[in-house]
Amino acid sequence: MSTSQEWTYAKAGVDLTKHRRMHASAHELILRLAQEVGVEIQGLDEYAPYVKIGDLEICLHVDGVGTKTMILDHLNKLEVAGWDAVAMNVNDIACDGFRPYAASVYVSLPESNEEKFNRIMQGVYEAAKFSRFCIVGGETAIMPDLVTGPDVCCFLIGIRAHRPTAPSIGDVIVGVESNGVHANGYTLIRRAILTKHSLDKYIPELGATLGEELSKPTYIYSNLTLELYEKRLVKCAAHITGGAYTKLRRILKKVKEKADILLDSLPEPKPIFKFIQREANVPLDEMYRVFNMGIGMVYVTSRENAEEVVKVCKRHGFNAHVIGKICEGEGKIRIITKEGSITY
Repeated sequence: MSTSQEWTYAKAGVDLTKHRRMHASAHELILRLAQEVGVEIQGLDEYAPYVKIGDLEICLHVDGVGTKTMILDHLNKLEVAGWDAVAMNVNDIACDGFRPYAASVYVSLPESNEEKFNRIMQGVYEAAKFSRFCIVGGETAIMPDLVTGPDVCCFLIGIRAHRPTAPSIGDVIVGVESNGVHANGYTLIRRAILTKHSLDKYIPELGATLGEELSKPTYIYSNLTLELYEKRLVKCAAHITGGAYTKLRRILKKVKEKADILLDSLPEPKPIFKFIQREANVPLDEMYRVFNMGIGMVYVTSRENAEEVVKVCKRHGFNAHVIGKICEGEGKIRIITKEGSITY
């Protein structure tokens, strides 16, 4: 069943334009405070802003799982929320060459539910073990009148291990596949899709129930990313999360020449994204602004290293493809798909 009503993220309640303005306002206060207390903050527009302590560059990063947790709670799969809270953090800081070192975890619940808490923490444990860092503490908040369901965030400290380098015109873009939606766009999904389809409904084109598809854990790319930096196979990286392909602006800012990113060889979007687009009647440009569309991490590399990058990705268990290049342009992100072209 399709709908004539057109959905966007803003209509669902998440306005990315206002989100960017909120970040800009926060950045002003952060820089003002840093100046007043005499601390130099660098990389404020990157994934992992950092400070220097002696010879160390140390980043602090925080992220959570968002409204995906509501679905995971309903399905009794809160261990995925714990895993995802770690994944969203380590994937981000690895893009800037930071290795995760230690973290605190914040868990809020509407009541003292030991089973739900233990499920969340088991997921955190498994993801931290996979990503090779320790948990040093955290906060458990029981707030019956303030929250209506579980929430989990990870506060991560990272130490600089590698420094990304500037891309150039002629470099190629390697995209590493996601396993589905990961942890972005769930407010739109809940309001536009789950009002029509139940989580236990089997969707033939997905080969799974909607709940099974939407509860997949986010891929962790940090170990892969750090290895690629260590071997000097990639110049820089972008985690395709909130804002989706507009995140590639961070790569364009690093290019010294006037350039565009052209994505003209993206793989066919996974069935879940076609399902969302059709059932919620989401415009094409909005789909690529909200969802990863099947690519969870992007690397910029020289043309001669592209094949080796793909091989290393596959050795880590990920499918990867050359999906585009950096070319002369005017600072645009251009995406060419079978359905049409998009420019950001």
